[in-house]
Amino acid sequence: MTRPRVVLISMHVGHEGVPHAGGRYLLELQRLLDRETDLTMLTVGNRLNRESATKPGVPRRLLLLGHESGRGPVGKVLNRAAFSADTTYRHRRDPGMPSAAFILGLLRSREARAAVRGADVIDLQYSESIRLVRLLRRLNPTARITGTFHDVMSQSFSREPQDTDEERRYWEGVAERSRGHEKAMVAQLDEVLVFSHKDAELLGGPPHTVVHPPLSDGTEPRHTPATEPVVIVVSYLARDENNKAALWTLDHVWPRVLEHRPEARLRLVGGGVLDALRSRVDELPAGDGVTLTGFVDDLDAEYAAAAVALVPVLQGAGVKFKTVEGLCHGVPVVTTTVGAEGIEGDDLFAGLVDDPHGLADALVSVLDDTAAQQQRTDRVQDWAQEVYGRARFEETIRGTWVR
Repeated sequence: MTRPRVVLISMHVGHEGVPHAGGRYLLELQRLLDRETDLTMLTVGNRLNRESATKPGVPRRLLLLGHESGRGPVGKVLNRAAFSADTTYRHRRDPGMPSAAFILGLLRSREARAAVRGADVIDLQYSESIRLVRLLRRLNPTARITGTFHDVMSQSFSREPQDTDEERRYWEGVAERSRGHEKAMVAQLDEVLVFSHKDAELLGGPPHTVVHPPLSDGTEPRHTPATEPVVIVVSYLARDENNKAALWTLDHVWPRVLEHRPEARLRLVGGGVLDALRSRVDELPAGDGVTLTGFVDDLDAEYAAAAVALVPVLQGAGVKFKTVEGLCHGVPVVTTTVGAEGIEGDDLFAGLVDDPHGLADALVSVLDDTAAQQQRTDRVQDWAQEVYGRARFEETIRGTWVR
């Protein structure tokens, strides 16, 4: 049987040890496509992706486009123009725009254009890649073009802090333009993939396929109620919404937890720690029990030792992988409504509240009686491992390769 020729386009590359959830999703997708299709992956050739290209787990055929050197005077001028567009225009007017450097690299590369023109399926990951659908349709009118919205950017932009009238007008304009782009993108795609029905509704309710990220391998053991009052926050801390959530937790949630359980410990787990968060943790008294771990190789051990997982995000959009991961590991999860968005099930959380006092009280309630939570949490773990397992993910993705 002929293997489908697939072109995967993403501005990020998954690899073993990638520190953020989206990268781990890409890694699983890349592995499936590399194993079962004739895959070419196209990405922007920035410094981060050039480093990623040397690591295990990347596709066998990976083309880095844009930021090429040795193109002569004209090429250097075009590179500078693309870099300026990617930084200045993206920052000022259109944060969701596709990479100008990538577009320039695609138009320059005969190999990349040939791969696109010969593809049976073109798989676009993230909104910034999906924005290229019209260009790709012109290059290959007959390919099946699918787009996976990892989140709905118009919703994410609308949740940015708007403390001044200037900020409010700016983000309202960005969100409105983003909604227009989303409507146009959906109309051009052969298949719309989302991580939840909620995201499909935000996109206007198009015919869609829900793909559940493969966040469980089915081997996570039953979680034993913790003997120590350990709260963990797992996230890629370089992302703005995660950094702000960690700072907000330290300032508004954790002090109230310590009022009731002074021996409690908080572990902030994840790579990409920014200076502001590191400084804030360093300023805390030693008795506040806060540890900033940075990236860890063994998340399973962190979940096993935790009494409760906290997901305190107030911004962003889409399904929060860290929430699902806590459920898959059988740990009681306390979260905000943003942290719970798109995860569709009954009685999943040990606490679901947005104000800091309510979050603190929910954490204390779990710490006071971890055993009482475990029966419900075991049931939730079974559900999460099945819904977010690798078998269901692979079956869903295979179904998008055919009309």
